Amino acid sequence: MAGSIHNTIYMPTFKALNIVVPPLPEQKAIAEALSDADALIESLEQLLTKKRQIKQGAMQELLTGQRRLPGFSGEWEETRLGDLAAFYKGKGLPKSSLSSAGAEKCIHYGELFTQYPEIVCEIISRTDATKDMFISAANDVLMPTSDVTPKGLAKASCILFDGVILGGDILVIRSNEFRLHGAFLSYVIRQQEKQVLQLVTGTTVFHLYGSDMKRFTFSLPSVEEQTAIASMLSMMTSEITTLETKLQKTRHLKQGMMQELLTGRIRLV
Repeated sequence: MAGSIHNTIYMPTFKALNIVVPPLPEQKAIAEALSDADALIESLEQLLTKKRQIKQGAMQELLTGQRRLPGFSGEWEETRLGDLAAFYKGKGLPKSSLSSAGAEKCIHYGELFTQYPEIVCEIISRTDATKDMFISAANDVLMPTSDVTPKGLAKASCILFDGVILGGDILVIRSNEFRLHGAFLSYVIRQQEKQVLQLVTGTTVFHLYGSDMKRFTFSLPSVEEQTAIASMLSMMTSEITTLETKLQKTRHLKQGMMQELLTGRIRLV
């Protein structure tokens, strides 16, 4: 390979390559096996796209009252979040204080961008730092408060556990679970991304504060209907997560097949 700006591969380079070539029937069998793996990956990708679209459509309809679940009726109440919740902020917890062997469960604000969906069912991080920390209460809704892109702030995750350490730059929305179901609120916030972005401030680094989210408005059904809606969307989210895991494993499997079959380390029967 040569070139300072654009990398170039010249024909003599290809001619100098040494490759292992099995008999033609085996070449065809290997290509067919890898082609089958490609087909499986493609089918999983298509199914995953379809499931995501179905969930997005369900969120649009269920979280706005356009479609009601069986057994529920009555008007929804137009609500201001500041009238239902109190707002807090996590403390401390730099990345350096995270430890896989730590005694306490914790959430670092950066994990809200990539690690946690609308409902936090399992805590992935630990720490031994316990002094002057902010502790979660079940039903809390967590949002990141700063990011280099405003869109990253339209994330919300409801934590189901008491006693989890919540790091700095985490906005904690705490409400009465008998009035506002945290998981329902998480889905609403994510679904109403455009409204959240209107509340964000900043130019180079963007911020979202409790005083901003107090002005967030949404339609609120009974807590029983909130719970039922969140439960249905949670099942859809779990199905998507399962498919994502299966797709990732299939991609890794194909990569391993290529490494083994194309080098002759493993021979097809």
